[in-house]
Amino acid sequence: MATILQIIGFKNSGKTTLLNALIRASRKENYTVSAIKHDAHDFSIDHAGTDSYSFQENGAEAVVIANSRQHAVMEQTGIDLKTAIQKLPNTDLILVEGYKEGPFPKIILIREKAEIEHLKNSKAVHKIATHNPALKEEAIFIGEEQALNAFAEKLIKEFLQ
Repeated sequence: MATILQIIGFKNSGKTTLLNALIRASRKENYTVSAIKHDAHDFSIDHAGTDSYSFQENGAEAVVIANSRQHAVMEQTGIDLKTAIQKLPNTDLILVEGYKEGPFPKIILIREKAEIEHLKNSKAVHKIATHNPALKEEAIFIGEEQALNAFAEKLIKEFLQ
């Protein structure tokens, strides 16, 4: 069973930066890792003019685009966090960016102090961090590369060792 850790926060709070640091720290320790990103907006991984896009536009329920190195399955349905996790291959760690209501241990990233009030009542809050040096009293400062990497390495050790 994979360890699951969520990274939540508002737009531009540094979620992706931390997630990438966690991926690097995981791989450095030879752990396997998968990632899930929740997008609150409508997105498309395909674009007009491609064959696969035309399949979707003409009503295909699902389209797979594949080559010998990678593949993507595009389904015309939404997905909840539990189902997304079930679709992943077996890995040591699953990092989830978003899904604020999810039940897993969470690292909250804040840009300003007021955001703490909006997010602190989320389920399973583990740590609060920030890239903003003015918030060092309220959260763990990870706004410098060394601090970010040290924080990521500490989390990997805490959750996987």
